[in-house]
Amino acid sequence: MSPIRGRSAWEAFQAGADPTGVSEQVLTSWRRSRWSGVDPAGIEVPVVDVDTDSDFVRLASPVLLRAADLLTGGPACLALADPRGSVLWRWVSERSIGQALDEARMQEGASFGEERVGTNGIGTALECRTLAEVVGADHYVEAFHGWACVAAPVTHPITRRVMGAVNVTCFVPDANHFLRAMTSSLADGVASRLTESATAHERAMLDAFVLGQRRSTAPVLVVSERMMIADDVAGAWGLDHRAVWELARAADPGTDLVLKSGLRGRVHPLGEVAGVLLTLHPDAQTPAPSRSDVPGLSPLEAAEAEVIAGVLGECGGNKSAVAARLGISRATLYQKLRRYRIGLPGAAPFD
Repeated sequence: MSPIRGRSAWEAFQAGADPTGVSEQVLTSWRRSRWSGVDPAGIEVPVVDVDTDSDFVRLASPVLLRAADLLTGGPACLALADPRGSVLWRWVSERSIGQALDEARMQEGASFGEERVGTNGIGTALECRTLAEVVGADHYVEAFHGWACVAAPVTHPITRRVMGAVNVTCFVPDANHFLRAMTSSLADGVASRLTESATAHERAMLDAFVLGQRRSTAPVLVVSERMMIADDVAGAWGLDHRAVWELARAADPGTDLVLKSGLRGRVHPLGEVAGVLLTLHPDAQTPAPSRSDVPGLSPLEAAEAEVIAGVLGECGGNKSAVAARLGISRATLYQKLRRYRIGLPGAAPFD
């Protein structure tokens, strides 16, 4: 990672040109930021109420503090954020960077969701569900160009839900390759703490989920009163945990439940575990999907495409609202829009 990254690509993009010399991750994030209406000339970072004493903070902060000694030789910051990108916890190596971060509103409660403040470490890592390196002019908003941020999402090893993100921040001249390795290690360390704290019920549910995946080629999820675990296809339908459980708990084995328009789930009780496994398949009662112009789609993908197209129309093309309705990240939504060739007249291109 170059310690100083120039502005030429950023300036070219803001001028409407096709930039070079920038990673695909950053370029795609810039496009999402533009579609979201983020002002590159300046924004006010929103501040929201957050739970600074959550289980996630109590489990994760000691992991980060153990790494703090490695950063005491210069100005640096460690932070935790929730799934919305709001800062839950912050540590700084020295007062100077703390004051600079305060001026940039990088403080507890500050919300760095990509759709609000554009490309940044925390927000982009949560959107892409992978490590994000955002240095200098990689930031969509010019006011952040003096910062280098590397962040990684933390996924709960049992539920597979994104719990939040870990973030390492420093001034651009202080950035180096070590930040990527450190951030990835911190995320892995926090995930390990989550694994250690898992209950017997959570472990039994995960075992049932893994076994269900092995026995079926269909998308699967397991649900109980306390939790729901879904694979990527099942999770993309944005199913409500409470609603699914209320349906599944009262159903007989082998029953086909209508979970959503276009989607059914077949009930398989878990026996020793107080929960249910559902294998998903298209709803035969729903008219055949009309996306015959897209080759290679399975029936379930075609049904999902119809759902996404319908929600996109209901939301007036607002992709952030669609992602929220479906319970997926905007990055995942854009992948599906391209995959299913879904768009609205006059909408921004997807590539």
